[in-house]
Amino acid sequence: EMVQRLPLKLSLGFIFLSELLFFACSDPSIIIDKTVSFEQELGWIQKQPIRFEVNVEDSLANYAMYVVVRQNNAYPFYNLYFSPSIINAKGKTIQKGLAETILYDPVTGKPKGDGFGDIYEKKFLIYSDLKFPNKGKYQIQLEQSMRVDTLAGIVSMGLFLEKKAHGKN
Repeated sequence: EMVQRLPLKLSLGFIFLSELLFFACSDPSIIIDKTVSFEQELGWIQKQPIRFEVNVEDSLANYAMYVVVRQNNAYPFYNLYFSPSIINAKGKTIQKGLAETILYDPVTGKPKGDGFGDIYEKKFLIYSDLKFPNKGKYQIQLEQSMRVDTLAGIVSMGLFLEKKAHGKN
């Protein structure tokens, strides 16, 4: 009888992924942790906002909302402007803003955040005490606001929404 074994790297990768899924799913304070990747050649197209579906079960809680930006060295600016919007189930925008993130030091050009190769990642706090007026489904939308049709060098955008403990700010 012949037994086939997975290569060691594949086995370790599967174990790591399984543990990651287990721990990510076991934290009830994490409402969403998702990433949208862009085609390397294109980047972020201005007329194509990123949409995340969120189900809010506690309208009394405060939430912290983070955006995770991953860019490469093809990104032509030191900063990134984008507009986060929160839209209720009826399609009404209940909150909209303009956010600026600094991706590179404007003087030295040194990337902010963590990097590997020519790709860098930084997590930015957008709202520290976000409140949803009702329980239910919401859509969080991110639109790039850099005044260029296609924003080269943005590899992915992620959304991390965390429920804060009651009574804590």
